[in-house]
Amino acid sequence: MSKWDFIREVGRLESFEIKNSSKVLCLISPGIFFYSLLIHYLNPSLIYIPFAREFFSILFLFLGLLPLTKSKIVINYYGLLVFIPMFFFEHYLIYMMAINNFSIDYLLGAYIATFGGILMLNNRWLIILFSTMQLFHMAYQVISNNVNIVTEGAILISITTIFIFSFIILNGAMQYKRGLEEINLQLESKIKVRTNDLEKRAKELFRRNKDLEEFAYVVSHDLKRPLRNIHTMAEWVTSKELLEENYVKEDSEMHKNLFIIKEQAEQMDMLINGILNYSLQMEREKEIKKVALEDLVKRIILVNSSGECIIEVRNKLPDIYFNESQLLQVFQNLIQNAIKHNDKEKSFINIDVKEDSESYIFSVSDNGPGIDKKYHQKIFQLFQKLELKPHIDSIGIGLALVKKIIETNGGKVWLESVKGKGTKFFFTVVKEAKN
Repeated sequence: MSKWDFIREVGRLESFEIKNSSKVLCLISPGIFFYSLLIHYLNPSLIYIPFAREFFSILFLFLGLLPLTKSKIVINYYGLLVFIPMFFFEHYLIYMMAINNFSIDYLLGAYIATFGGILMLNNRWLIILFSTMQLFHMAYQVISNNVNIVTEGAILISITTIFIFSFIILNGAMQYKRGLEEINLQLESKIKVRTNDLEKRAKELFRRNKDLEEFAYVVSHDLKRPLRNIHTMAEWVTSKELLEENYVKEDSEMHKNLFIIKEQAEQMDMLINGILNYSLQMEREKEIKKVALEDLVKRIILVNSSGECIIEVRNKLPDIYFNESQLLQVFQNLIQNAIKHNDKEKSFINIDVKEDSESYIFSVSDNGPGIDKKYHQKIFQLFQKLELKPHIDSIGIGLALVKKIIETNGGKVWLESVKGKGTKFFFTVVKEAKN
């Protein structure tokens, strides 16, 4: 350890010790001034050095305010900056006590300064230097001034007693401080280990996310290619020229079926994009736009309605601000869920909307078998499904995806159901557009 490192270590204080010393010095400053005024007012015969009390009062106030500068030098050496003026102030009091014939006024001040000075110091070397020099100076003044043996003994015993009790108190405080330092070191070690572990996990998570993105891109490309082929073929088959060439009327059943195939391919393409983007958190808020919900739902109804499934919209649907592909997923999943699990010969599905001051409240109801109340939360969990119709091919992701989309956009999802009489799903969409 170099000389400057040793000095820095001697003068180092913890942040809470700096704050405490600063407050004590700010209190000592006016205390010195008013105590000196008081004792000289009560005992005018006392000898005093002109401007000494003003000098020490200003000095301690300056030292008390010094940490407010946030200077590195002050922070690193504040222990020394406190020690030096306390050292000279204590010897000034001993000198004043001696020239005033060991007046009780100055003797009391010296005792207070001795006790307080030792407690303010945190380094053993500074404490030993402070107390040893003080004891020698006190003994020298007592002996050299020919004080009677009783007074001499009382002064030396009292100052020695102060030293002993100060050391006992300070020793306990230092042990407590060392304990805190050991705990801090242990915590720092644990935090370092935890930080390294989190960094490793973050790197692993980043790598897996990259792998997932690459996998999703490949899968989406392989899925979308045949869809594009289906869409292109359906578009070509439904072209006006080809229909006229094959004498197929535009309102014929064949034309309607081909048109549905084309619409289904378009929706599947949008669904694949939406699911991948959403699951990989690639959707951006700038993709939220004003959606003509009436038109979007009509497209879904066209694809899903049939002679055995009647889908109706009760009230006019509003235009809302949302991500269009996600909104399509919500309605598509709720409607297809109602169709898949319906146990009636003819399915009736109703879509409705109400509103309050803050949001739109949408509902999709059916005349299916209903859902027992104990399953109302379970069905919104990923890969959870009710085996109402075992032959139905379902992986239990649709309602979980609905819940995730709606809640991510600030809404709520819930259901009401009566066993044997159908189910009604509700979800809310806030009216304000996201900026």
